[in-house]
Amino acid sequence: MRWFEGVRNSFRYAEEGVMYALATQRNMQIHFLLAFLVMIFCLVLDVSRLEVILVFFAIILVVGAELANTAIESLVDLVTEDYHKLAKIAKDTAAAAVLLAALHAVIVGLLVFHDKLWPLQLRTFSKAGVEWYLVAMGPVMIGYFVIRTFITRKRRLNNERRATD
Repeated sequence: MRWFEGVRNSFRYAEEGVMYALATQRNMQIHFLLAFLVMIFCLVLDVSRLEVILVFFAIILVVGAELANTAIESLVDLVTEDYHKLAKIAKDTAAAAVLLAALHAVIVGLLVFHDKLWPLQLRTFSKAGVEWYLVAMGPVMIGYFVIRTFITRKRRLNNERRATD
């Protein structure tokens, strides 16, 4: 009986975590609203079982990343209320995980719903069955972050040199 009670408490605590995040985090509310709308699309449009699985995986990935982000932000705030470079890094990288999960969900959504929402669109670039712009998003995003990282690093080094002069 104690085992069952422990399992039940685990589920209750997890439920409280989701409810807390949903009640206090604007982005979680947005994710839940969009997830609800996407599930309605799955019911209304002719979506295969595999596509539904992909959509649910994308939704769970986004919500899970947002929950982890909320937990990390709360822990950082518990440890320090003052600004600290490492606290910023922890919060920013947790937010980046949510961003990547959300981008993944957008790509899954475009792949699943594209033909169902825009059936008459001309597809001159879509010979292989995958839209060219979706394939191009990967290198463009990687290039953006690499270039942005080098620019930011160069600025930071210049600022540190000025501070020591």
